[in-house]
Amino acid sequence: MNKILILKNDRVGDLFHSLDGINTILNENKNSKIEIVLSHISKDLSFLFNINNIKISYLPYHLSIIDKFTLFFKIFNSSFEKIYILSPKNFYYYLPFFFKSKFFAITIKNSRRSRPFNFLKKKLFKFIVNDRDNKKINESINSLIVQLCSTNSKSNFPILFNYKPPISNLFKDNISLFSNFTHIHYKDSFFKKNEWDIKKFFDLIYSLSSINKIILTSDFGLFDYHKEFLSKISNLNFDNNTNNIKLISKIHYLHNLGTADLFKLINLSDSVISPHGAMTVMGSYLNKKVIDIFDNNININAFREYKPKNKNYKFLIIKKDYNKILFKIKKFL
Repeated sequence: MNKILILKNDRVGDLFHSLDGINTILNENKNSKIEIVLSHISKDLSFLFNINNIKISYLPYHLSIIDKFTLFFKIFNSSFEKIYILSPKNFYYYLPFFFKSKFFAITIKNSRRSRPFNFLKKKLFKFIVNDRDNKKINESINSLIVQLCSTNSKSNFPILFNYKPPISNLFKDNISLFSNFTHIHYKDSFFKKNEWDIKKFFDLIYSLSSINKIILTSDFGLFDYHKEFLSKISNLNFDNNTNNIKLISKIHYLHNLGTADLFKLINLSDSVISPHGAMTVMGSYLNKKVIDIFDNNININAFREYKPKNKNYKFLIIKKDYNKILFKIKKFL
């Protein structure tokens, strides 16, 4: 039985950009043993790959010398027919010099920093270039990865991933709460940078709660603004497994929600509103109505690179003017 290795030790959003390509590999190699290397950041999403011929292993997002040796000896001790480099880390592009496996890779062309050097590309069996300098290209990173992973560009494969995460008891016990709602994510650094204080954000969600029930999440951790959320809003506190839900409320806050629960939440939602990142990428992958909020200094190439297939996707660039943002969101909803 052939063996295939997929290197995807990346961030959560980047993993979802690669899922269509990984799904293509799984469909085209159903009789192969496939190992997928995830990062510890995306470890809680390993349930997606709960499939018979799939093995999951983990490496950090930033590789140490020990991590590099670990991966090197993994390849040395296995007979991988194919190795897919879906995380463009410099170290990975040197591996073809030492092994006879067929290497498939996403490469980066950029005026400031390209990966890998041109001489390293000669050792790759197949590579697709993500050209960040060419403004005429209109293909997303998702599309480029599918091209890399597919032997038939016209293939329309069934999705093989498992969409049943191991949700927590607190989430399960309150499952009736998660119907007919909009998921909004608060990212403190993003809103503060763009001169949106907590009061202005509260005004926004209270206004939107007149349209639909709001389920609010925020940055994972313990920050000063969390105290305000927990004191003012009906909530489930996943830190101490506490239920403080007031069913009469139209806004509910989920404090420090785990990744598997988050996937389930987004899958149950009607729509997702968040600064650009894991929430909006996950929502788009699940074909939810998404409003993706970008910073006002966003590189225009990002709109091409991270453009989702989702037809229900909208984006806006944040402004200081509260009324303009509220008007646009209500129009999209």
